[in-house]
Amino acid sequence: MKMNNKSANGRMINRILLFTLIVLAATFNAKPAAAQDLHFSQFTESPLTLNPALCGSFQGTVLASINYRSQWSSVMGGGAGFNTMGATVEFQNLVKKWKKGYLSPGILFYNDKSGDAKMGTTEVALNMACGIMLNSKNTVAIGIQGAWAQRSMNTAGLQWGEQFVGDDYDPNAPTGEPTFGNSFSYMDFSAGANYQYSSGQVGMTTNNESKADVGFAVYHINQPDISFYGSSVNGTLLYMRYDIHGSLELGIRGSYLTVIPGFVYYSQGPSQELNTGIKLRYYVMQDESRYTGIKKGGNAFDMGIYYRWNDAVIIMLGMKVRDYCIGISYDENVSQLNVASSGRGAIELSLKYIK
Repeated sequence: MKMNNKSANGRMINRILLFTLIVLAATFNAKPAAAQDLHFSQFTESPLTLNPALCGSFQGTVLASINYRSQWSSVMGGGAGFNTMGATVEFQNLVKKWKKGYLSPGILFYNDKSGDAKMGTTEVALNMACGIMLNSKNTVAIGIQGAWAQRSMNTAGLQWGEQFVGDDYDPNAPTGEPTFGNSFSYMDFSAGANYQYSSGQVGMTTNNESKADVGFAVYHINQPDISFYGSSVNGTLLYMRYDIHGSLELGIRGSYLTVIPGFVYYSQGPSQELNTGIKLRYYVMQDESRYTGIKKGGNAFDMGIYYRWNDAVIIMLGMKVRDYCIGISYDENVSQLNVASSGRGAIELSLKYIK
């Protein structure tokens, strides 16, 4: 029996609503706040900081990406906000003759600096993921990640309470603080799993694309010590971080539009964070004599809105031109911090190349 466009679109809307209800139900009792680790609003554009199992889950041979985020400079002043840069390179499959799966290596680099003390984290991680294709539509993957990280800060520009004599500040007065180092390094290990479903396609004559993925990851499994004092005390072990994420891609029949709802939930110690939202993607199809009508068009445009619960509304725009994707997003602060920030949150840029 042939299904008309109206009934197909109705089923698509029902799927979106069901997906949204599942996300809300799973997080109904959560009280999200800012998680301790770095995070990107464009979380799908930085897969190795989301889940090690996502390495290699792309169509192509090599993926390279760069992400940059600047946050709260207006609050802290003098360029002392939170500035994060990340870069990744992924290779799709080391075992070329393996048709039922893939073994994909990747490397991740990121640097994060914040505040007057320039407190920073620099990390280089090696990632490996293995995917097994259960059939033409279903794939499961697991991934592991091992990293070397360094934390540092510069205390030269800081003022301490003990250095104030009356109302006067004496930079030569003792700080009253115990001796501590300005940098230290440690090893960090993470792992994750992911399930992916894919069927249909977007082309000149059809749009029956249907994709889904859901994953779970644990970061900082070994809980490294992050004390600048050089000895473990209560509260200096880095909390493990748990990530749960999912997304759908549902083509609207009779059009070149695809609806992409998604979410990510982080839990790290006492901190929790939930992002939920939706994107609309419009494919620009090329001449059918050049692209067969079975493959996707060379270009696409994205527009989306996400909500980081109790924190910010996120507006996203993106564009795909052949092998390149560029994205920009802006966080409009809606939490109590907006008194100081005047609503100004974060701006984020992403650039991705897939060969």
